Amino acid sequence: MKTAKASFHLNRTIFAGIASAAVLLILAFCHFLKPPQDLDAVKKSGKLRVIMTCDPVNYFIYKGAPMGYSYELARKFCDDLGVEMEVVMVRDLDRLLLSLRSGNGDIVAHNLTITGPRKLEVNFTEPISFTSQVLVQRKEAGKEPIRKIRELHGKTIHVRSGSAYYTRLQNLQRSEGIDLDILTVPGSKSTSEIITDVANRKIAYTVTDRNIADAHRSLYPDLDFETGLSRNLPLAWAVPKQSAGLLRALNRWLARESTQTYVKVLQDKYYRQQYTFKKRAMHAFYSGKAGEISDYDPLVKKYAQSIKWDWRLLASLLYEESHFDPQAVSWAGAMGLMQLMPATARMFGMSDLFDPETNIRAGTLYLAWLHREWDDIADPENRIRFILASYNAGPGHVRDAQKLARKYGRDPDVWEGSVERYLELKSDPFYYRDEVAEYGFCNGIMPVNYARNILSRYAQYKQVIPQ
Repeated sequence: MKTAKASFHLNRTIFAGIASAAVLLILAFCHFLKPPQDLDAVKKSGKLRVIMTCDPVNYFIYKGAPMGYSYELARKFCDDLGVEMEVVMVRDLDRLLLSLRSGNGDIVAHNLTITGPRKLEVNFTEPISFTSQVLVQRKEAGKEPIRKIRELHGKTIHVRSGSAYYTRLQNLQRSEGIDLDILTVPGSKSTSEIITDVANRKIAYTVTDRNIADAHRSLYPDLDFETGLSRNLPLAWAVPKQSAGLLRALNRWLARESTQTYVKVLQDKYYRQQYTFKKRAMHAFYSGKAGEISDYDPLVKKYAQSIKWDWRLLASLLYEESHFDPQAVSWAGAMGLMQLMPATARMFGMSDLFDPETNIRAGTLYLAWLHREWDDIADPENRIRFILASYNAGPGHVRDAQKLARKYGRDPDVWEGSVERYLELKSDPFYYRDEVAEYGFCNGIMPVNYARNILSRYAQYKQVIPQ
């Protein structure tokens, strides 16, 4: 009996330990889940978190610029709301809705087919567009392409398990009584990549939306996209079940005539202009192809190391300054890729600012000098904001903003909501004529937006461009 009792106590102790561990795991998991933001919370935060996936149509980096059908449409909606857009990239398309339900973002900006099971998980906007599903197959000499659904009997088709294509193929199996082998591919593979696998003979068949097929026709002339597998289906964006206000705002915006016109413009730009799609997809500086940003990546990487910067941050600065044009000259006489003033270059013994390497070298030497100027700012991420604003407006104006922040009870060593705010206010005579402001007037919104733009683009580069 003693042995049995001891065993009982031991088992109870083990069970209690397991239960406690389970509770801790659940609490830890819940800690990482964020509650969904409805419209009021989005406006209060000033930021809409937009879940997207990277592909050649919806969201990508091309020649240094974020682009894409969903990206541009979502940015237009954010502009209408008067909030910033924060892109939350999900690499696994099968997890888009899970990411939304987990609170990682506020909306999914991706053309999702509205299906019954999905409607149980999230709320959909009114349809943004309609499309049908088509079979993707190779054109083979002397072989007739599949034209009837029953001809799929015995065939193997590759699709993502979380896609509407998978659901459609399952329905066809049941309704048509065909023996169809549906093989799944990872959710991290975009539809464009799967289409490429058909073109490269890695797989025999896949399924796509007709509008996506239209974009790929010129890129893959040896593929056949003519066999329809469904009727026209509605495509929409998704919001959490709890975000009724955000859903209403989206639907009101989508119903506007101006929005509908803009949607048609974007559809033409990204789906119907096959030549530009082909040119973009094959270009070395399309993020989905080579992970490169510009012609000057080797130089950017070389000199970014000298100042211990992520090369993508330096590339974002170059894009902001010159759009990678080495011959660029500003109205004020700033020159070249990093838009340096000749006097600044002379500080470091350089003069030929139209030479890309000379320009980048001089620019990074100036950034190194600014690092020393701001070594009193302890937090590295905070310091970068001071450096970027100083690169644009000069450190004197930023020091003035520090002094104003201190005078009016704000932390002079914190950028956001403090020094940033008083730099913006340096366009107001009340502030730029203050006795502590030695450098006078500054159109402060420009360096503030300059720093924001570079860091926002850098965040997108980090998501899409490999290190």
